[in-house]
Amino acid sequence: MIELLLREHRTRWTLYAALVLASATSTLLVAARVLHTGRPTYAFLVYNLALAWIPLAFACAAVSFDASPSRLGRALALICGGGWLIFFPNAPYIVTDLMHLRVNGNRLLWVDLTVLQGFAWTGLALGFVSLDLVQRLVARRVGRVLSWVFAGAVLAASTFGIYLGRFHRWNSWDVLRAPRPLLRDVAGLLLHPFPNAQVIGHCAVLSAFLFTAYVVLRTWRGAERNDPS
Repeated sequence: MIELLLREHRTRWTLYAALVLASATSTLLVAARVLHTGRPTYAFLVYNLALAWIPLAFACAAVSFDASPSRLGRALALICGGGWLIFFPNAPYIVTDLMHLRVNGNRLLWVDLTVLQGFAWTGLALGFVSLDLVQRLVARRVGRVLSWVFAGAVLAASTFGIYLGRFHRWNSWDVLRAPRPLLRDVAGLLLHPFPNAQVIGHCAVLSAFLFTAYVVLRTWRGAERNDPS
């Protein structure tokens, strides 16, 4: 049992190191482009990636606090879980930054495509790892089946958050900075679904993509654990 826990601990820290490497590689690609062109194109991706690390930090904190048998530990785990939920959309949000790719007359097209995909993949990886951590906490409380319902609901809700960020320019900080205007905007969209059918379609398509990608990741990780090699 102790050996299994140590192995899982080492695997987790190896994964975190790989995420740091992916983030550093993506950032260096942007830095190289800035040095080559003299323009800060795509520098905003570094900020977006920093935001994508926040839900993973909250998830790790929730796991640590949840291990405490005290009421305070469980309360702090719940608070961290709330912070994770608020900031989680920042991770998959980076996928939508592909819209900034300029194709016509772009001599650095393939470089730019690589940069954008690198950030998108890293953002997804950060989000999925944090979701995996939180889903396992939920599974211990309510069971495996309901934990998958939870994961699907979170991914669906995150696509709505991505829509609010991309098209209405809200961000996670506005939950604290401007809660009333944000709630009014959200209520206007949710209470009038038919005039906003495009929003539903946007969220449905992105939800299907994110959930499928997450299932593939979880399935791969499960197969890796069962691999005797």
